Amino acid sequence: MELVTVFIDGKEVKVPKGTNLIEAAKQAGVEIPHYSYHPHLSIDGNCRMCQVQVEGQPKMTIACNTG
Repeated sequence: MELVTVFIDGKEVKVPKGTNLIEAAKQAGVEIPHYSYHPHLSIDGNCRMCQVQVEGQPKMTIACNTG
């Protein structure tokens, strides 16, 4: 399993490659509000509640479907 390093609110966390940002944030102790996301269900992404700013991206993105 390949690990990648991400920084969430200044906290460094190593997660398996492909982990979505909601799950990565949980490992960093950061809660991203979400409504329609569940780790055992397909990603819907319609509620847009989990939008986050990702450094280097021009627009906000949904954390449930960004890995």
